[in-house]
Amino acid sequence: MPANIFTNKTLSSNHGFTLIEIVITIVILGAVAGILVPFFNAIVHSPDPVIRERAISLGQAMMDEIIAKKWDENSPNGGGPLNTSESARGTVAATPVATLGVDAGENRTTYDDVDDYRSMPAEVDNFTDQNGSNFSLPGYRRQVAVDYIASPSAVITQNLPTISATATDTKRVVVTITSPLGEVFNFVAVACNI
Repeated sequence: MPANIFTNKTLSSNHGFTLIEIVITIVILGAVAGILVPFFNAIVHSPDPVIRERAISLGQAMMDEIIAKKWDENSPNGGGPLNTSESARGTVAATPVATLGVDAGENRTTYDDVDDYRSMPAEVDNFTDQNGSNFSLPGYRRQVAVDYIASPSAVITQNLPTISATATDTKRVVVTITSPLGEVFNFVAVACNI
C-alpha cells in the first residue's frame, strides 16, 4: 500500500474574473440602478408638490382678500361706479394714482379698499392674515402690487414693472409668491369700477 494516497499536486488557481463575469455584473448593476434611480428621485422631490400647494394657497388667500374689498376709498358701500378720467359716472372722483396706497390711520386689519394693499410691505417667512393673526412659513415671500391700467391701450399681464396710468376704471392686482425652491408664482386679477 502506498504511503500517500494523495499526490502532492499543486493546484493552480486563477485569481480574478473572466470577461463574461464582468459583463454580467455590469448588466445586473445597470438594471438595479435603472430601478433605484427613479425611486430615489421620487423621494428627493416628494416635498415639491406640498411646497407648491402652500405657495398657491398663500397667493390665492391674499388675492381673495384683496378682491373682496371696495374698488376705491370713495366707492359707495355695496359697490357702484364713481367718476374717473375715463368715465363721467357718479359724483366722486377716483383716488389719483399718486395717492394710491393705505389711507391715513389704517393698518392691515382695517384695509377697506383695493388701493390700500399697494402700500403693503413684502412679507418674508412671517405673514399676517386679514384678521391680524401671524403665521410662519419659512422660505416663502409674498409681495403685492396694485396699479391703474390705461384700459383702452394697456395689456394686462403679470409682468412687472408696474403700470402707472392716470386714474381709470381698472386696477391690476399682482400677488407674487416665491417658494423656498425659488419658484415664482404670480396671481393676477383686475378690479373694475362697477
